[in-house]
Amino acid sequence: MLPRMARFALPARPPAPPNLALRLPMLLALATLLATVAALGINQMLADRLLRADATARAEAWGAELARRAPDLPAGLRGAALSEAARAALAGARLDSGILRYRLIAADGSVLLAAGGMDAAGQPAPAAALAMASVPIGDTEGPAGTLEALLDQGPRRALYHQSFLLAGISIGLLGGCAALVLAWIALRRRREQEAEARALFLQRHDALTGLATHAEFRERLETALSLAQRQNWQVGVLVVDLRRFTEVNEAHGRSGGDAVLGLLAARLRGIVRREDTVARLAADRFAVVQTALQDGRGVARLAQRLAATLASPFTLPAGAQVSIAADLGFATAPADGQDAETLLARAEAALSAARALPEPAIRCFEPALDIAHRRQRDTLRDLRAAIAEGGLTLHYQPQRRLRDRALLGFEALLRWPHAERGMIPPSEFIPLAEQSGLIVPLGAWVIRAACAEAARWPAGVSVAVNLSPAQFRHGGLVATVADALASTGLPADRLELEITESLLQQDTEETVRLLQALRGLGVSIAMDDFGTGWSSLAHLWRFPFGKLKIDRAFVRDLGRDPRLTAIIATVVGLGRTLDMTVVAEGVETEAQARLLAAEGCEQVQGWLFGRPMPAEAARALIAEEARAGTRKVA
Repeated sequence: MLPRMARFALPARPPAPPNLALRLPMLLALATLLATVAALGINQMLADRLLRADATARAEAWGAELARRAPDLPAGLRGAALSEAARAALAGARLDSGILRYRLIAADGSVLLAAGGMDAAGQPAPAAALAMASVPIGDTEGPAGTLEALLDQGPRRALYHQSFLLAGISIGLLGGCAALVLAWIALRRRREQEAEARALFLQRHDALTGLATHAEFRERLETALSLAQRQNWQVGVLVVDLRRFTEVNEAHGRSGGDAVLGLLAARLRGIVRREDTVARLAADRFAVVQTALQDGRGVARLAQRLAATLASPFTLPAGAQVSIAADLGFATAPADGQDAETLLARAEAALSAARALPEPAIRCFEPALDIAHRRQRDTLRDLRAAIAEGGLTLHYQPQRRLRDRALLGFEALLRWPHAERGMIPPSEFIPLAEQSGLIVPLGAWVIRAACAEAARWPAGVSVAVNLSPAQFRHGGLVATVADALASTGLPADRLELEITESLLQQDTEETVRLLQALRGLGVSIAMDDFGTGWSSLAHLWRFPFGKLKIDRAFVRDLGRDPRLTAIIATVVGLGRTLDMTVVAEGVETEAQARLLAAEGCEQVQGWLFGRPMPAEAARALIAEEARAGTRKVA
């Protein structure tokens, strides 16, 4: 059993922000609301206390008024007989406007006098507005009796309650506003923390799939390698590359491609262990760190399971099924490297070897691959520098009319004179440019440079430029061609764009649209290397081709194999039927030229009629041809 490891499982969503900073404003808002409710209750209590104090004060004032009117009242309350004058004064005392009735209670508890019973308007006061107050009446000798008064507090109660209601409303509004402000602060802080957590998550995880990013992958790989060294484990790195994934986007749209990537990520997570790491390194490239291996065979087994899992069709939300093919390369530590950079580079080297095969494959790292991968990596680095520093150049190979050998134009061919390695053949760096995306800026430069050079030639001499299928996929091709024509002043009918048959395997409708847009600029479209790839006559007539270029493979053995002569005759007849000029490439002997002429081929290109040459040599050849033509006329 493996020792317990720290879990490296990736979260499916951003982590929740900390709760403490969010709870504090919410608790303060709740406390503010509670304080507001308490303040409203206290207001009511204060109003009631003030009303009771007012009733007592008014009763005391009335008792003092009665004692003033009848000075011997305290004595009467102690049991002495009241004088007639005192009785008359008490009987004639007009009740205070707020006192409904009162009683004078003697010291022995007997009622000395009772008066009143109605409110000031002559109606019984409502019970809610009544207040009973009991106050002592006395003199210098001390208390003599008690005055009990029933008061009408309706007006005062209304006034107090209105005042305290306004105060309560003010307190409530202030408290509510404070609570709302605190709640807003809490919600804003929550959104800020969620945004911060999301930003932190996206720094380390892919937004579409939730898988680790390249930086997170490297960090986890380094952690796994460090742990493996202490535990004497092995670590595997697998890199997965999807073949022709752009075709999925073209067939099902960007949303369909995103859906496939999401489903693929879920499958990858489902097949690895919790302690393993799955990452998305690029648009269609994924990687896995497999930790705690007892031997290197575990990586190979995982690679087989991954390949089998990815081979199963993916069902899109709309119901369509999509099948994808993947290449896998893997390396194992410590056998193939003990640091993250070396291990990942060697897994990439194994992947490059798998991608070089015609069918999807799985390759493990071998020492021989390291040399090839390092050379490829150095080539790509130098190519970037050459593009940036203008280190590439164009050579031009003549194209002639076969019947009179007249110069019609040149094909622009890209050349890379490397400072250390000499002339690097296009077959070595063009595939790297297509894989890395450098073909787009490189192809744009070729178009501009070829147009600029051809603009210096006399009218009637055209230039042909090869296009990569990658230039069609990345967009902007039509604008690039239009800009090159406009900036150099080259007439559009002197520019010919060559494409290969592999372009026909992509989205036919979109390809037709782009070719028609290019044709709309006035340029000519030629199919290069015709017959060597996937050909369909049902599609050929739909493309606005002006030329068909027969590949050199059919010309090389012409005259030795009678079947090749039949093929040449068929292609020439096809071109004549479709109103397309037929050009034979790779013509190196006079015998080949005669056979091509006999079959009706119109134009030729090859070493017999001129090798690729620098721009200065091409201009010299044009001038020489012009002088030769002048001498013939003379």
